Amino acid sequence: MIIRFIIFCLLFSTAVQAKPIVADISGHKITIHTSFNGTELMLFGARNEAGDIVTIVRGPEKHAIIRKKERLYGLWVNREQRDFDYIPSFYALATSRPFEEIKKSPFFDNLGIGYESALTPKGNRHEFRETSGNGAFLRAMLHHLREEQVYNSQSLPIKFIGETLFKAIIPFPDNTPGGNYTVEVYLFSDGEMVGMQTIPIQVEKVGFDAFVYNASLQYSYLYAICAIMLALFSGWIASRIFERF
Repeated sequence: MIIRFIIFCLLFSTAVQAKPIVADISGHKITIHTSFNGTELMLFGARNEAGDIVTIVRGPEKHAIIRKKERLYGLWVNREQRDFDYIPSFYALATSRPFEEIKKSPFFDNLGIGYESALTPKGNRHEFRETSGNGAFLRAMLHHLREEQVYNSQSLPIKFIGETLFKAIIPFPDNTPGGNYTVEVYLFSDGEMVGMQTIPIQVEKVGFDAFVYNASLQYSYLYAICAIMLALFSGWIASRIFERF
């Protein structure tokens, strides 16, 4: 990782003069196997103009639902719910200074920069957040994703080496979803975007984990039946064991 960073500094010291910002990442593929317990990738680069660097790592989009439980006749039941369509299954935000201190612009909402922007529908993000009741569901969804560790709780720091070179460490937990990821690196000056770059990352499941995961997606009904049968068989085995004692 460090060696690649040094090579980057040597190779791009001339090329960076032609671009406001240029970046790369220490690995473009993450392999998830049975013993996978998380990993880290290093983002590194150089900026040729002054400004705030904002980096986002997005996982493949997914559909999610948040339900609100209410007490009804002494029972807790699901009442209201909100559907969240096309939200990133993984979202890591890294900034060169605290995100709250960076001057915002319409680009942030349009590009889905920021946790709330990432979770709200494209095209009517402001309207969604302003609609009564949506705020609570939005906070609940963000809290759930942060508990799952697929969204970071606060922006990761981007550290500078001198005035030009920068780096950031991006952690990927053991439950990182598989699929195609994008790393988006932006350079903002006084709220205006002056440079950007995208970098692809592939997260691939291999081995038995991949077989189970793909089976659950491609043969969902068969997978459900097998899961029920396995649970019944496990219960029967457990009952037979306890009968002997």
